[in-house]
Amino acid sequence: MNDKLSAFIDAVYRQPYSLVSNNCIHKSLQIKAKAAELGMRVDLIGCIAITPVKKWHNFPIVFVHVYTEIEGERVDVALDPGREEICCKNSEIKVVMPVNVSKIRRVFCRGAGLRSHLLKEG
Repeated sequence: MNDKLSAFIDAVYRQPYSLVSNNCIHKSLQIKAKAAELGMRVDLIGCIAITPVKKWHNFPIVFVHVYTEIEGERVDVALDPGREEICCKNSEIKVVMPVNVSKIRRVFCRGAGLRSHLLKEG
């Protein structure tokens, strides 16, 4: 990754986590937009995540999670540094059943475009 994108990712990572206004979805969408703007191949990945909470003796919490994949490399900045001290590092979040949301969107949009094209001709 280039320096400009790395600096942007670090800035997003340092933003305080909020379940409502600045969660994994919001942060991942910001990074996806910036990487796409720089012409990089980027995907949004949705999954089920298992996070061990250090504060509760590594008791695992299961939840829905989203992260970004840039040029095939996982970029997960959901938790800010303060939250990582309570839970775990973003890199330690266990990912189960990852689904490439961007790829599904591309398939459905391509299909929708084809259908609308066929409807115009018919």
